Amino acid sequence: MAPLLDEEIDELDKFLLSDATSDETMAMSGLDGYLTAIVIGPQTVMPSLWLPQVWGSTSDDAPEFESAEQAEHILTLIMRHMNGIVWSLQHDPDAFDPMFDSFTYPGDEHEYVDGECWAYGFMQGVALTREDWQPLFDDQATVEALQSIHLLGSDDVTDEEEALTLTPAQREKITEAISAGVAEIYRFWRSRRVVSNPDRVAGANARRSHKTGRNEPCPCGSGRKFKKCCGAARTVH
Repeated sequence: MAPLLDEEIDELDKFLLSDATSDETMAMSGLDGYLTAIVIGPQTVMPSLWLPQVWGSTSDDAPEFESAEQAEHILTLIMRHMNGIVWSLQHDPDAFDPMFDSFTYPGDEHEYVDGECWAYGFMQGVALTREDWQPLFDDQATVEALQSIHLLGSDDVTDEEEALTLTPAQREKITEAISAGVAEIYRFWRSRRVVSNPDRVAGANARRSHKTGRNEPCPCGSGRKFKKCCGAARTVH
């Protein structure tokens, strides 16, 4: 369950953007934000809840794997990336390096760092257990750490807030504040986590990396048993 190598990140990114997935599937940057929220949040969120949302909002968005082996491999990459986030935050939360996108625009040589996709993924992760996040929203000092993520990733921003994110330069400036915010949010929840701490999260994910039993839920997130889904004879979806 070692953190992903650069070439493995590229492999996972290509799969998420491939024809095997739906238009609703998270891109790598969004997945990174989504998993970060799950890792640093108030309680352990089991894969049965968060994994299906990676592919999309409905069961029809489940990926079309070429084989059961590919399904296992992609799931392992996702789990290892999650554990890499855990390791990074445990090692040095102030050095946490989110996977932001970068863009260039015609007539402008500057390459802008843009955390919008990452922040949107993070807010999707918060939404999974929104009620459990309430203590942070009630803490005025710490909720400010979420402000940069909220500005770029929330659907319910005000007109005044939206005006702060209209240009690439504005979004880049906001993006630069996200890493420090994540470190503060991580520290807020570290002593408050329900059920387990980040060490247990990593351990739970590691245990999920074993070969899927035929009667276990399919790793694609369809909700069906593995033997009735990607573990079926020749045809996988």
